[in-house]
Order: sequence, then structure tokens, then C-alpha cells
Amino acid sequence: MTGFTKIAVTVPTATYTVVERLRRRLGKSRSAVIALALEDWIRATDVSDDDRRYAEAYARIPESPAALAEIRAVAAEGTSHWQTWEPGAPLRAAESRSDRAPAKKRPRRASRAPRPRR
Repeated sequence: MTGFTKIAVTVPTATYTVVERLRRRLGKSRSAVIALALEDWIRATDVSDDDRRYAEAYARIPESPAALAEIRAVAAEGTSHWQTWEPGAPLRAAESRSDRAPAKKRPRRASRAPRPRR
């Protein structure tokens, strides 16, 4: 984005309360939260005419069982060489490279005494 425009919006108090709680927890500004919400809304709403016509046609005439079986067969063939993935503990960046020496721990800095008020 190259420029910004300021807007004022009115929302239900219950919505505002939830947004405030979540945005504080996530460390986001109100502007960032509203911008993200608007971008999501635009993506969900602004579909091309071709996409809309395809979705409407599919709703009227869904895939036949034979076509679905063919789609599943092609997907199975295309993924048959994939290894099974199982979640594990996430690796830290320093642990992902075994050829490096272990990282040295930095000594903790002593906390500073508060400055006297003037």
C-alpha cells in the first residue's frame, strides 16, 4: 500500500470489546486489525464473474460419482510417493545445523536501579 486514508467506523460494543481483547493479546493496533479484516472481506467478496459462474454451476450440477472416483485416483497416484509426515517437536534455528558449535549463553545483564525523580 502506498497511501492511507483515515476512516471512522461504528461497531456494536460487544464486537469492540472482543476486538480490543484479541488485538491487545496479539500486539496489534486497531488500524492493523481493521485493515486485516477489510482485506479478508474483500478477498471473500470480490470474486471474479468467472469464479462466481463456476461456483453457481457446480452447485447446480456437482461432480458425478464416477468423476469423483477419477479425481481421487489421480490424487492418490500423484501423492503415492510422498512419505508419511508426523508432527514432531519444532527445531530451533541453532539445532537445525548440526555442523555448528553449540551457541554460547550470554551472561545476564544486571538490572539497573531506577533513576531518581527530579
